[in-house]
Amino acid sequence: MVFGARAARAQVVPSSPETLSIGDWQLAPVVEVRVRGEYRHDLDAVERVIAVERARLGLDLTHGPLEARVVVQDARALDLTVGDSFVGGSPVQALTGAYEAWVEAHTSSVHPSFVRVGRQPITWGEGRLLGEADWSPSGRSLDAVRARLAIDAVAVEALAATVDAPSRNFFATEVYATLLGARFQWALDPLFAVELYGLARLGYYNPPAAMSFNGAVQGQTLTGAARLHGERSSWTWGVEGAYQFGRTDRVARPGGLYFTGRRAAWAAAAHVSRTFDGAVWTPTLGIGAAYATGDDGGKTYRAFDPLLPDVHTWHGMMDLFAWSNEEEVSARLSAVPWNDGLVGVEYRYARMPQPGGDAWRSGYLVTIGSAQGNTSAALGHEVDAWLRWAPWTNVSLDGGYSAFFVGAGARAILTADAFPEVTHVAHFAYLQARYAF
Repeated sequence: MVFGARAARAQVVPSSPETLSIGDWQLAPVVEVRVRGEYRHDLDAVERVIAVERARLGLDLTHGPLEARVVVQDARALDLTVGDSFVGGSPVQALTGAYEAWVEAHTSSVHPSFVRVGRQPITWGEGRLLGEADWSPSGRSLDAVRARLAIDAVAVEALAATVDAPSRNFFATEVYATLLGARFQWALDPLFAVELYGLARLGYYNPPAAMSFNGAVQGQTLTGAARLHGERSSWTWGVEGAYQFGRTDRVARPGGLYFTGRRAAWAAAAHVSRTFDGAVWTPTLGIGAAYATGDDGGKTYRAFDPLLPDVHTWHGMMDLFAWSNEEEVSARLSAVPWNDGLVGVEYRYARMPQPGGDAWRSGYLVTIGSAQGNTSAALGHEVDAWLRWAPWTNVSLDGGYSAFFVGAGARAILTADAFPEVTHVAHFAYLQARYAF
C-alpha cells in the first residue's frame, strides 16, 4: 500500500525538458523502457517465473492552447515456466499498439481547463475505482472524451469512454462496456480537499472469464464515491467511500447457480501517515484500513465491484486481494537511507466479510476461488519489503520481496477448488529497471 493521497490534478502531461522548436510548435519525445523479472512460489506450491518487458516511444506536440500526443507501446509478460497460469499476479500477455493517441485544447492557467479526445490513461481519486494500473505489463488507457473546467480551487470534469476486452493485440480489441463519469473537486486547503464523483458502467456482455468478475459485468453498475484527503508538512491522509447500485445480468454464484437482479454494495478505505523530518533516515510511518462488501447469496447482489482499479498499490505487492469481499488492516514504515534511495516494509492482514457466499479475488480481479459453506474468514498475513534506488536522472532500480502466510479461509477455498497442493507460505520477489523521460 502507498500511504499518500494522490494530488488532485487535471492529468495534463507535463512537457518534457527535452524539447525541440519547429516554428511555433514544441516537440518533446516520450521514451520509456522497463524490464522486470518476477518469481513466485505460488498459492498452489508451484514455482513460477515471469519476465515483463515494456517499451514506449512517442511524441508530444504543443502549439499554444493545442496539444497532441502519440505513444506506441510494446508490452510483454512471458511465462518462463511450464504449467498453468498464475494463481495470482500479472497476466501473461503480449500487446503491441497505441498506448496514447489524443488531441487536446487547454487554457494556459496554473490549473488548466481542457477538452481531450482519444486514447489516454486516466486516474480518478486514489485509483481504487479508475486507475492507470501502471504496474501491470501494459498499463491501462481508455478511448475517451474528457472535458474539465477549473476555476480557482474548484474543478468539474466529465468523462465518456469505451472499455475493451483483454486482447493479445491492441488492434484486435472488442468493446464490452461504456463508461460514463462526472467529478467535482474542491481544494480548500493543502491539508483538506474534497472530491465527489460518479461512474456508470453499462456492460453489453461479459468479457473473458479472467476479467469478468464472475459474470457480473453485464448490466448496469452505477457507483457514487466521495473522497476527503490532504497533504501538508509531514502529514498525509485520505478517506474514500463508495456505494454501488444498478442491475447485474446472469452473474455466476457458487454451486453453478446464476443470478439476475439488482445490486447494492459499498466499500470504504482510509489511510494516514506521518513523516519525521528531523529523525535519522527521515522515516515515514503509516496505517491503513479497507473494507468492501461481498455477495451473501441473497436476492440482491452485494459484491462490490472495483471497476478498473490500480494494481500493486493499495492491497499489497503480491496482488492477492481486491477491493471486493475484503477487509484489511495494514501498517507501513519507510525510510530514506541515502539521497536517492528508499526502503520500506509493510504488514497486512486480510479477511473476507462473506467467506462462504462470495469469491476471493486478486488485484487483477481474477477469481482465485470460492468455497460454498466455508466458515473461516481469514485469508492470511502478508509482509512486503522493497528497495528503490535512482542513481541517475530518469533511471530507477527496484527490488522487492513478499511473503504471504496462508490463512484458514484461503486454505479452505484453495482446497475446495481442487488444487493438488496448497502452500503454507507463498513467496514473491521481483527486480525491475526503468528508464523514462
